[in-house]
Amino acid sequence: MDIQIPAISGIRTQLAGLSHAQVQQLAIASGVPFTTLWKIRDGTTSNPGIETVRLFFPHIAAFTVPELKDPEGASAVQGA
Repeated sequence: MDIQIPAISGIRTQLAGLSHAQVQQLAIASGVPFTTLWKIRDGTTSNPGIETVRLFFPHIAAFTVPELKDPEGASAVQGA
């Protein structure tokens, strides 16, 4: 399986959108320890190993919701 892995800043942004419970679920789903994911999320680990990222990255999508857009491409959220 060929997976495109974005820069760590993009991964960190995706992780930042997850709650504590969601990071725990991601840890279970991916086999990566919760503390490792949390340290990547908060920036303590600034350059995680590619093998670690490869384990959890495919699972992030299950815990994130893409921003809703209207047909013209404007944000569907009021005030956004």
